[in-house]
Amino acid sequence: MATYRGRKTDICRKVGFNIWGKAKCPSNKRQYPTGQHGPQLRDRRTSEYGEQLLAKQVIRRYYNVLERQFRNTFDKAQRMHGNSSLNFLRLLELRLATIVWRLGYAKSIFQARQMVVHCHICVNGRVVNVPSYQLKVGDIVSVRDREASRGIARMNHYEGAPVPVYLEPDVPQMRGKIIALPEREDFPKFFQENQVVEFYAR
Repeated sequence: MATYRGRKTDICRKVGFNIWGKAKCPSNKRQYPTGQHGPQLRDRRTSEYGEQLLAKQVIRRYYNVLERQFRNTFDKAQRMHGNSSLNFLRLLELRLATIVWRLGYAKSIFQARQMVVHCHICVNGRVVNVPSYQLKVGDIVSVRDREASRGIARMNHYEGAPVPVYLEPDVPQMRGKIIALPEREDFPKFFQENQVVEFYAR
């Protein structure tokens, strides 16, 4: 499957701020696109469509999801009962790759995807190698019981990871359980999911 292979820092430079909160991200000092004309684009006016597109791209890049997957997830959220925008964020947050990242086994969403694809992660005791695998409340995500897999988690210092409240980590056993659905306050404040709804409603 296709995936983004460019510099991850260029994504932050493009949107104008540090998406993943990395301390050494160049967007902390240069909040404008790369290239010789980048500084001139800092204060450029953006249309309503441009703002909606940017909001969509920020969330899509944050979760490392391709455009077709992103749109299919949105369509699925639209068919669910309740708040469509919140359901949409929950579907993205409960992807297997995202939960591996949240539990601290990977240092980035990109490494989390790689860990899942390389069969380092189990769901309810069974190896799952699909990053988009949809988890639900009660599922247990664990690192595979082999030295190669557990070594990666230890190298990333998973013990000190800031785990969200909807996850219940079991540090000694290298596993975590989903105990609730994430609420809006559990997502980054810079998400503008309503802009995404308006973008796809055009």
